[in-house]
Amino acid sequence: MPGAKRAKNEFGGPWTEIKLDAVTDYLQFYQGALKNMGFETWYIDAFAGTGDRHAKVIKGGLLEAQPIEEGEEVLDGSARKALRINPPFTHYWFAEAHKGRQAQLAKLRTEFDQNITIYPGDANTGLRDLFGSRPWSDGPTKSKQRAVVFLDPFGMSVSFETLEVLAATKRVDVWYLFPRAATIQQLPHKHSALDHTKRGSLERIFGCADWDERFYAAQPAQGDFFGGTNSKDKIRLAKGDEIAAFARERFGSIFCYVSKPLPLLVNGNDFFELYCMSNNPRAIHLIEKGVKHVLKNYTPASRRTFGH
Repeated sequence: MPGAKRAKNEFGGPWTEIKLDAVTDYLQFYQGALKNMGFETWYIDAFAGTGDRHAKVIKGGLLEAQPIEEGEEVLDGSARKALRINPPFTHYWFAEAHKGRQAQLAKLRTEFDQNITIYPGDANTGLRDLFGSRPWSDGPTKSKQRAVVFLDPFGMSVSFETLEVLAATKRVDVWYLFPRAATIQQLPHKHSALDHTKRGSLERIFGCADWDERFYAAQPAQGDFFGGTNSKDKIRLAKGDEIAAFARERFGSIFCYVSKPLPLLVNGNDFFELYCMSNNPRAIHLIEKGVKHVLKNYTPASRRTFGH
């Protein structure tokens, strides 16, 4: 709908564009590869937002012979980018829990002549419901269903149980933006500082409790000035790379293919890791081809240092 006002949904930075462009590039590859195979293809966006995003841009300067000023630009979000893929997917399924963003997302139906479903609730519940019903669970077209699922959560919103649901289909490619920094922030230096909330979040995202013994170790007690001993509180010895490696190990326990991550840095720190995962052995060669192209094109830019 030309001229229509697009709702404000501001988040991310330059790294966000790299993430979205990388996934979009894969979607185009995916649709091109499957277009003559007789499948019903789905694009599933579990945290769809409004379909747009507002980004801050710096305008002016010497090259433009204008005063430097901060402006705002409306850019396509993941949903809108996916809807522009040609050939289009057979089905588009968007989950969004926020009512205001749901309403804006619904307006995409007036712009695009596609089969769009909007799930108004928690993405983990929605994905379980979707893959537990027709045409995915049974029916004459069950074997024809194929999907790319994009998991771009707010914080640690994706449960490991959801990943297990996706892996069990054996017919979906999953692009998961793993919240590396947020996960590490839940792991305090001292084991005694691991409260119930932190422990619950970690067990939810890893799907196990093994991380405790992998990340923490007891330190030998030392005598104090008065001949006593200090407490034997466990200390986190695992660094960021070891914690991320444990996450990949967990992904590999349920998916037969887990790609190398596309790292996304903020202020020089590893904030996110973007993975492609699949549990479809017959398609691994094709998936690797598409992922290799994405990593080659976007890894150099993804390693740049961006601010918030």
